Amino acid sequence: MTVSSHLPQVLVIDDEMGPRESLRMLLKPSYQVHTADSVEAGIRLLRDKQPDAVITDIRMPGTNGIDGLRRIREIDPHVAVIMLTGFGALETAQEALRLGANDYINKPFDAHEMRDVISRNVERTQGHRRGQNAASEIQELNRRLLKELAQKERLASLGQASAEFVHDLSNPLTIVWGYVQLLAKKLEQSENGQSPEGVNSAKELKIIEQNVRLCRELLTMWQSYGSVESAPYQPISVSGIVREVVKGANSIAAQSEVDLTTEICEDSCTLLGDSVQVQRAIQNVILNAVQAAAERKGTVSVVCTRKDFYVDVRVGDTGYGIVPSQLPKIFEPYFTTKQTKSGTGLGLYITKKVIEDHRGSIKVESTPQISTTFTLRLPLLNELA
Repeated sequence: MTVSSHLPQVLVIDDEMGPRESLRMLLKPSYQVHTADSVEAGIRLLRDKQPDAVITDIRMPGTNGIDGLRRIREIDPHVAVIMLTGFGALETAQEALRLGANDYINKPFDAHEMRDVISRNVERTQGHRRGQNAASEIQELNRRLLKELAQKERLASLGQASAEFVHDLSNPLTIVWGYVQLLAKKLEQSENGQSPEGVNSAKELKIIEQNVRLCRELLTMWQSYGSVESAPYQPISVSGIVREVVKGANSIAAQSEVDLTTEICEDSCTLLGDSVQVQRAIQNVILNAVQAAAERKGTVSVVCTRKDFYVDVRVGDTGYGIVPSQLPKIFEPYFTTKQTKSGTGLGLYITKKVIEDHRGSIKVESTPQISTTFTLRLPLLNELA
């Protein structure tokens, strides 16, 4: 596979060879460029190549750019379309924006401006498509879930197992939803001109994709529920998992006005284990802390520290704390202190089970009305060898 096949694709439609070739040479280092000398040829390339941006002249013989824009929008409502307009065609360009074009540039164009416009609009298209892909992934996961629950009566008979499954999916889906909302807000601001530099969505899209992937892995794990053989443990990085979980929790914390701070050691803190299981355990504790701190718009601190033979993950929050009479019950299934909220009472139960399966321990310290701290301790690889 050639390097160019990994580049974003741009389609240039212009009946004049000069502008067409100028754009091809200008964009060639950073994009895979396809050219067409008419709208009809451009439409064929649009269907075949599915480019990330289309640059089309407005005034062309035969089918003009405005009619071409209408046809492009019928085929792909999200691809970015930039109109090229000559002198005296400003009103036509403004009409193109009303019809769904994303931008227009006057001829002769400035090379620097053209590169900026193309970069911004390619990212816009990729943001829409990756957001759509994430939504499709979630729909497919839901379809597979319903199919599995219908086919496997043994899961239906294990009410607690089914409830755990729903709880497992709720955390990454909550993160996905939070970042989808954040991304939608950034796209709206960009389209309304409130963000003149354009929208940079790479960070949000990466977190969305990571959590959709986690949903897939959880579903795969639960599809094999009860199987005789389980996957062998592999070396995994606890500090790396903590970093990824914190990235996902940042949006939820910000929306809840919670100050989330971290102190994560540089060491990988490697142990033998199941990365999906350990991630679900750490994610449960951190998201619980964010929810607890949100009630008082407080703080959450996440500290990952390597010791000689083990690693500690300490998660503290300045929520309302846990009363002493409830402390012995918090790891029991279905026990929850979120009486008026959507708590299932399974998060800490699942976490304790996962940590103990990895030969670790979990402890809690809480002062009512002040703070709560959970410490997850896991043995490092040299202890398990």
